[in-house]
Amino acid sequence: MKKIVLDAMKRDFVAALRIIYHEGLSDAFAHLSARLDDDRTMLFMPRKSPALVKAKDLFVVDFEKPVSQSGVHQAIYKFREDVKAVMHFHSYYTVLLTVAGQTIRPMHNYSVMFYEGVPVYGDTGQTETPERAADMARTMGSSKALLLRGHGAVVVGRSIREVCILSLYLEESARLQVEAMKLGEPLYISREDAERITQGTFKPASTERAWEHYRAKVRI
Repeated sequence: MKKIVLDAMKRDFVAALRIIYHEGLSDAFAHLSARLDDDRTMLFMPRKSPALVKAKDLFVVDFEKPVSQSGVHQAIYKFREDVKAVMHFHSYYTVLLTVAGQTIRPMHNYSVMFYEGVPVYGDTGQTETPERAADMARTMGSSKALLLRGHGAVVVGRSIREVCILSLYLEESARLQVEAMKLGEPLYISREDAERITQGTFKPASTERAWEHYRAKVRI
C-alpha cells in the first residue's frame, strides 16, 4: 500500500475513534480495525482508549498472529471477504437491549439499514480464543452488525467511514427502540420495506455527508 494511501487511512482511523468517543458510544475499551489492500493484513490499534490513540500508534498485523483484542476482527475478515473495517464498542443502549433479550429491529430510517437482521451472540464474557472469535463471526453471518450479550456490539463496513457511521446508526436505533418500547409495542417495518428504503437512502454520498458532519465535531 502506498504511503499516501496508508496515511489517509490512518487519519480516518483516528477520526473514527474520536467520533465514537465524542458521541458516547465508547468507553476506554472500544477497538477498530481496517483491512489492507493485500487482503491478508489489517491496520490495528494498541490497548488504548479511543480518545487517546494517535496515528503513530497504529500497526499492521496479519490475520493469524494473536494480538490483544484482535481475535474477532481477524475472524470476521477471514469469514467475510466483503468486510473492509470492523468496529467493536460497548454502547449503553446496545447493551441494554441484549440484557432485555431484545435486538435491533427496523423501525425508522436508520434502523432499516440493518434489515438483514442483527443476531445476538448469547454467550457472555470476552473473546478469549480464536474458536470463540470464529463462532462470533459465524453468528454474525452476512449481517452488518452483531450484538454481544451484555457486551455491546460489533459492526462491519466497506470502509472506516462507513463502519463508523453504521456504528452511530446502530446505537441510535437501539436507543429509539428502548424508548419506544416504554410507550408500547413499536410499529416495526417489514424486511422488504426496510430493504427498499435502505437501497434508496443508504448510499456512499449519504455516508460521506454524515462522516463530514461528525468529523467536523472532533479535534485530532
